[in-house]
Amino acid sequence: MNPLIEIALAEAAGGAAAGLVADSVLYGVDSAKIRAQSKPLAGRSTSVVSSLRILFRGFVPSILLGSIPVFGTFFFLYAPAREMLSSSSQHYQIVLLPMASICAAVPATIIGIPSDVIKKRLVLGVDKNFSATIRHIKAESGGWRGFFAGWHVNLIRDLPFAAVKIGLYETLVSYYKSCYGLSKGDPISSQGAAFCGIVSGIGCAILTAPLDIVNTKIKSRQTLSTSIINVGRDIVLKEGVSGLFRGVAMRSIVLGLGSFIFWPIQQSVSQYCRPMHN
Repeated sequence: MNPLIEIALAEAAGGAAAGLVADSVLYGVDSAKIRAQSKPLAGRSTSVVSSLRILFRGFVPSILLGSIPVFGTFFFLYAPAREMLSSSSQHYQIVLLPMASICAAVPATIIGIPSDVIKKRLVLGVDKNFSATIRHIKAESGGWRGFFAGWHVNLIRDLPFAAVKIGLYETLVSYYKSCYGLSKGDPISSQGAAFCGIVSGIGCAILTAPLDIVNTKIKSRQTLSTSIINVGRDIVLKEGVSGLFRGVAMRSIVLGLGSFIFWPIQQSVSQYCRPMHN
């Protein structure tokens, strides 16, 4: 088998496993972030059990249809590019690796849009259950188009997010290796991956918060417009600039801790899988 395909498969396995674990652990927190960003239509219960149940609506379809295929696809496409660029100078890598991550993020993002739409509608109380969500989306859009509502917002949010997150992470990893005398090809420790991950995750959470707010508004049908500029302007007019950063603390926790969990697992699983293909 082609060495690059072997690397791609191993990294995809690592990405899928890491996405499964990280998103499962932080699913409830991410749901709370979504509810903090918008105005829930249901679920204002004083019961702790009922509140927790609301936060975990759509858990299974979101993980199976979103996290696993999204991260698997991303790393399957990104890893070979990273491998080919590994011999380049660090100055070139700072520019080229984010570009490679953008290319990999396009199909990965598109694959994950339906699960994102479903999760937001369930968590915000737009629909009561998964089957109702499927039925209502198809009825509202006259077909399957509704499952890709706000797709342009996802791309505009996720492409710079991927570039910034990967760029920050790879840069931090490079400096980490320099500090500990590791060569370019040597993997860093799990602790190092966790540290680099949490820093890059928090940075991206803050920078991409406005687009995430707009994305939530469009997907939950709380606005008739699908224009990023119009929805963003409406939020600023009604809530001020701070409205674009609603739930940013929660988002920082989700992405920071998510990256803290994600990168050590992704690295460990991919390293474990590589000998299986050699």
